[in-house]
Amino acid sequence: MKPEEAIEHARAEAARKRAAGDYREDSATVQKLEDAITGPVTPQQLREWALIDVDASLMRSTRRAGAPVTGFKRLLLRLLRQYTNELEAQQTRFNVGVLARLEELERRIASLERK
Repeated sequence: MKPEEAIEHARAEAARKRAAGDYREDSATVQKLEDAITGPVTPQQLREWALIDVDASLMRSTRRAGAPVTGFKRLLLRLLRQYTNELEAQQTRFNVGVLARLEELERRIASLERK
């Protein structure tokens, strides 16, 4: 399969699985993701994406009897909270730093283009 065909293949496969009832998904989340993938990236989106905020309520299992699996995942998340919080903080600091550098470079380019 060519990379250009991958997204269409993934969408078709997801539609097939949705129709078969294999998994449920939040349509608002899917729409936000599709907008983010297909639309132009704005500076506001970059700022939003730079900040990592894990929503534990989105953690679930897509298996038929997935409640025990979801419970186990949430237990693990709770047990590892200190570790994951530190990872999230480090990654957020890095993302914000990269974004600040990118904005600085864009300002420099704009000022050089004006000259």
